[in-house]
Amino acid sequence: MSNELAYNINHPKKFSSKSKIIIMLHGYGSNKEDLFSFSDYMNPNDLIISIQGPNKIDYGSYCWWTINFDESMNLSMNISEAKESIESLHNFISVYLSESYKFNFENIFLLGFSQGAMIAYALSINYPRFYKKVVGLSGKIPKEILQYKEKEYYLDHNFFCSHGIYDQVIKINAGRESSNWLLKKEIKHIFLEFESQHNVSPENFEKMKSWIYDN
Repeated sequence: MSNELAYNINHPKKFSSKSKIIIMLHGYGSNKEDLFSFSDYMNPNDLIISIQGPNKIDYGSYCWWTINFDESMNLSMNISEAKESIESLHNFISVYLSESYKFNFENIFLLGFSQGAMIAYALSINYPRFYKKVVGLSGKIPKEILQYKEKEYYLDHNFFCSHGIYDQVIKINAGRESSNWLLKKEIKHIFLEFESQHNVSPENFEKMKSWIYDN
């Protein structure tokens, strides 16, 4: 498979079977540069890849799927576009990136913010053999595009979920509902709330980083 998606990569200083592979997925309207700055504060022996969404909105602005507003200004996702994006992203990671950088899927962490968290959740639920560890920041479980299988497929899954109490983009209730969904499905996770808006506060970042290196 050819290189279809743009991405940034931080090559590890010493790559080993214990190195973590952290795949970063940005939010709506952002790009591959956004989360990549996190790599400056993470373990230099990790392989860090920040992938850019396939759909261009404007100069330097991309998304994983477009969003729409109805006449009452209710937000909805383009479901067919979202499903296509999930499938192509999975193929890109599981074929192109894995062959290019020879990594072990057991060590993959999907790290997504906002819409990036949504596609990270969807990848893990829809392709459970490949993606067992997810960091979901200020996102929600996108139930419309999930292909949940049976409980046995998710016994080894582990998610870090966090949300800002004052988030005006994806409200805190959406984060809480997502945590409840994971509880009902018996998917191991932690859900933390922070005194912040639609962003990653310093405290949130430190908690996330500690969780990654504990798992």
